[in-house]
Amino acid sequence: MEKIDPDELATGLIRVAENGRIQWLNRAATTLLGPAGASLRNQPIDRVSPALAEWLARVLAQGRTLQAPEASLEGDDRIFDVCLQPDGDSVVIELHPVSERVRQRELAEQADRRQALSLMARQLAHELRNPLAGVRGAAQLIAARKLDETSGRHAAMIQREVDRITALIDRFAQSDRRASEPVNLHRTLTEAAELVIAEQHGRLSLEQDFDPSIPEMSADGGQLHQLFLNLMRNSAQAGATTIRASTRIEHHSPLIDRPGGHAVRVDIEDDGQGVPEELRERLFLPLATGRDQGSGFGLAIVQQIARAHGGLVEYQPLEHGSRFCLRLPLKTAVEPSRD
Repeated sequence: MEKIDPDELATGLIRVAENGRIQWLNRAATTLLGPAGASLRNQPIDRVSPALAEWLARVLAQGRTLQAPEASLEGDDRIFDVCLQPDGDSVVIELHPVSERVRQRELAEQADRRQALSLMARQLAHELRNPLAGVRGAAQLIAARKLDETSGRHAAMIQREVDRITALIDRFAQSDRRASEPVNLHRTLTEAAELVIAEQHGRLSLEQDFDPSIPEMSADGGQLHQLFLNLMRNSAQAGATTIRASTRIEHHSPLIDRPGGHAVRVDIEDDGQGVPEELRERLFLPLATGRDQGSGFGLAIVQQIARAHGGLVEYQPLEHGSRFCLRLPLKTAVEPSRD
């Protein structure tokens, strides 16, 4: 079996002697420990971290492997999975940076809090249905009486607006229920883009950068179509002239539900006006909108659909425009789709 060069590993490795002095570090450990990393050879381990020195003493005394998941080393803001393993008369320390995983978990927790608020909004919407039905019924009665042209026009307008609000409520209430079917992600993305481009009468163009190795996924195709439609319409409403859709498989993704698994990452970038800074923290909340005519449900539904699939949507501001990053667990279809 071919021997692996420690300097080719992404994991940081530090070998420490019984006297607590560092014997060697691989290239990844030198990088992870920052500017001082290159000068740590033959230095005491407590120069790196008092916590590491304490754990080293325990491993030497007990002769057993010690694991410290998501540990913060003193003087370092980053988070590591740390493993100390006895190896003869020395101890090998492994450092696995997990800052991205922690960040994704924090984003997921934020999404869950937003989803709790979304649940409250759905309950409120449920309570609104009856009075809305009453308003519509009253408008129908006014229209039926045919008092005059103006009254009839106003009654029709009331019915139309009530129907629009009811449709929004229904769409929001159903976005956390999903079916499961084989879905061609790229076809779904392209069909959503074609619809938005048609709505914009040629004022919008699409650039594609798709990973052809992505298989058909087990998902709710209709909901994913709605998710992409909402994101691209959001770009169009922000004044974008170009949307760039890209897909990648993200190995060992810091995904919410299975941090070590694989994910499909979909990036929707645009050259629009972007999101005002004061709106970014509540961007995925119901009724949060920066447009006078916006319903405030579009991005809330996007996040809700992503969470129903075990995924997450993240907003990233660009110098010119916006990027929405969707991560979904890579769950392949059980059977091929029938075209």
